[in-house]
Amino acid sequence: MKKSILLAFFTMLLSTKFISAQDSLVTAMAKRSQTSLTVSNGELKGLGWDKIIEKAKKSNNIVIGEEHFTNEIPFFVSKIAGQIKFDNFFCEIDPFTAHIFEQKIKTLSADALNKYTADYGNTFSFYAFKPEFDLLKQLVNGKATIRGTDQILLVADRLICNELMQTTKNTRAREIYKTIIDQSKAHFSAFLKDQKNPFYLLTPDFDTQINELANLKLSAEENKIIAALKLSAEIYKSQNHHLRIQLMKNQLMADYGSWVKQKNLYKYGANHAAKGESLLEIYDIGNLVNNIEDSQFSSSLHIIVLGKSGWQASPFEGQPASQIDENEGSLKSLKPFLKLVNGTEWQCFDMAPIRRAIENGKVKVTDIKLLRIIKGFDFLVVIPEVTASQFPKL
Repeated sequence: MKKSILLAFFTMLLSTKFISAQDSLVTAMAKRSQTSLTVSNGELKGLGWDKIIEKAKKSNNIVIGEEHFTNEIPFFVSKIAGQIKFDNFFCEIDPFTAHIFEQKIKTLSADALNKYTADYGNTFSFYAFKPEFDLLKQLVNGKATIRGTDQILLVADRLICNELMQTTKNTRAREIYKTIIDQSKAHFSAFLKDQKNPFYLLTPDFDTQINELANLKLSAEENKIIAALKLSAEIYKSQNHHLRIQLMKNQLMADYGSWVKQKNLYKYGANHAAKGESLLEIYDIGNLVNNIEDSQFSSSLHIIVLGKSGWQASPFEGQPASQIDENEGSLKSLKPFLKLVNGTEWQCFDMAPIRRAIENGKVKVTDIKLLRIIKGFDFLVVIPEVTASQFPKL
């Protein structure tokens, strides 16, 4: 018994030393590929920034993998969009909401857009936050087409049905859309008071309303949106991540002919954006984009950007922000890089030299998540401290 305990102890000790040695080797290589970015007078400067822009100008597909709900990351993306004109912006919302956003930004006056945001802003997902919505406005004003690929947000049934209610020619459908709008708003208000209360999209009554709509004589566009609402509810209820990713890839490819070979910017959670297998062990939208660009005899550019410390906002207004802990989640795996981040300057790590060393057998990485990040992204951008996004003050 004592021998087995001693053996286990020494095995653990050797394993710890091996991992530490690996981390030290990765850190040494990371230091050689490290450059900085400086925020000065509302602009990004420095060798790291120059390297990113140089690479981004050479690729038709730039994929940003982020940690959501901070001010600094949409700022980073907006500065890329300020340097490069994009034809399309792909994002983690559904295609119908994306089209609504684009049309409202294009057609409403500043006052009318503010009022619309006040009425429906809490259904906007990430774009409820001011820096995110400002990024959308920048891209739309720069003539980029906004293309959503995700399922319909839990609380966006109200947003979608408001548009359908104004365009449908079916009287009964108009009544049902109004019911969904009212019930969605009421259920969301109840949820904000007590998170045990369900969103309307998850209730049996919602299913009843959608099933009735599906049996009415409606336009092709209405039928398409109703099917999307039904599928979105199924994804949320079943928590079927694979089905969600299938939908995202399907919707990306639905308009393939209208965006292939154009200049495209993608902004998704880091879990979705890797070139290879995602951080959630599935071949996600980043992998699809990488393969599409590869089929065009070129390469996509994948950048993961995150904060080492600071705060992330809650997706719901009035709920507290959460503090970032570098010893949790993906940040824990990135320890060999994060130990090189000190002071206030942002840091950029070029993954190509480290990736080549792994491929050539010069370094072995046993942390699977770290390996996926090194292989899946061209640049890692670390912000020393981030701040929680704010909802607009209307």
